[in-house]
Amino acid sequence: MTLFDLKARVVVISPEALLIPEFKDLWDRDKSKDKLKAHREISYVYFIADYKSPYRSSLTEDKLHGVVAKDFMKDAKYKPDPKVLAAIDKYKELQKTPSMLLLDASVQTVHKLINYLQDIDLTERDKSDKPIYKPSDVTTRHKKISGIEESLTKVRESVEKEVTEQASLRGQRKKGNREDP
Repeated sequence: MTLFDLKARVVVISPEALLIPEFKDLWDRDKSKDKLKAHREISYVYFIADYKSPYRSSLTEDKLHGVVAKDFMKDAKYKPDPKVLAAIDKYKELQKTPSMLLLDASVQTVHKLINYLQDIDLTERDKSDKPIYKPSDVTTRHKKISGIEESLTKVRESVEKEVTEQASLRGQRKKGNREDP
């Protein structure tokens, strides 16, 4: 079941999504005709929590909320209330698969690696005036990054395949443990 979809740069909410209490709460509390606040909050939930979100894949966790809040809530200092946080948690929970957990851990590790590499100062010296970071060590690390990048791409492809297979099962049923050869 696809709860949300992205079409023409707008988050489209499926009718099934509004059957889930956490999303229904966001929808029902917006009493306006256009449901603008509900759309903004659900867009916020989507871009914070969806594994395919361009924000999640390109921003570190500490920057993610501020950028998404600025873009969708029109306030970079927006703090989600308990109902929005509950919807985020529910959406993350409904998406979880082992490969997605691996993807999340991998992306977090890559962001930490990026921060580490950005903090390397080749002019830094120890007490005996020897360089702490040798240029040869740094270039060796950079060469190994392509392997990490390939690995991350494979994990992403695995997640995509897993999600596509689950969505294509007729009647949204679960695949039995003996259905694959």
